Amino acid sequence: MGSEPTMQVPSEVIVAALRDAWREPGAGQPLYGSGPPLRPIAESEEDQLIPSGGSSPLWEIVRWMPAEPDGQALSPTSLSEAFARPLAFRLDVLGASRHALATRFTWSIISPGDVAWVVAQLEGRAVVEIGAGTGYWAWQLQQAGVDVAAYDPHSPGEDNRYCTAGPYTTVLVEDASAVKRHPDRALLMVWPPLGGEHARHALSVYEGDLLLYAGEGLGGCTADDAFYKMLNAEWELTSVAPRHVTWSGIHCELAAYRRKRGEHRG
Repeated sequence: MGSEPTMQVPSEVIVAALRDAWREPGAGQPLYGSGPPLRPIAESEEDQLIPSGGSSPLWEIVRWMPAEPDGQALSPTSLSEAFARPLAFRLDVLGASRHALATRFTWSIISPGDVAWVVAQLEGRAVVEIGAGTGYWAWQLQQAGVDVAAYDPHSPGEDNRYCTAGPYTTVLVEDASAVKRHPDRALLMVWPPLGGEHARHALSVYEGDLLLYAGEGLGGCTADDAFYKMLNAEWELTSVAPRHVTWSGIHCELAAYRRKRGEHRG
């Protein structure tokens, strides 16, 4: 575990192609409209370096993707926004698009800054991840010394349109009820499917007091209304990851919640 699947273009090849693309004349100049030039996160003030000895292939690719200003941050965006159409097409074929990267790795970007923030929130606690998909987030946290028990009702693979690659670590095939066996662990959920019930199910049976959640809010593209109603009624927002990077147009937030007093389960 912890290695990339061999049937995909190696991440190093995609990174090299993106770096070469930035050397092309006109790279980063908006092709439509008159906005500011696009640039990669790599080698900018927004860049985040991977700890020595670590492996973070998605972040290595994302940091070289075209990025546009989003407030004070940079958000990776479409290849066609920064590169001539033939070049953008070649990069897309290699797998340097949001959809290809999401299905290969994870639907919510995890950066080195996110890992450090999660470790700080945990204060030494272990994690149970429900809806772990490819196991990419679990793998990233394990590299930082976090004990993660990861579960998903569906195995990743070519017949899984949401998670085509992996697993990057052990992901046990089990539904959200698995969380009941881990009341001492923090609960992690990342980008639960829109309208799906597993986020609500997991939260309703979880007996612990710390939730780490990466996704959009009520009315967004993740979970269902019942989940957000429960989250608002029973949980209190305590921290938001300040260096979380999200795709342009995607309002993903990585946040920590504590169970409100008087809302203990079990």
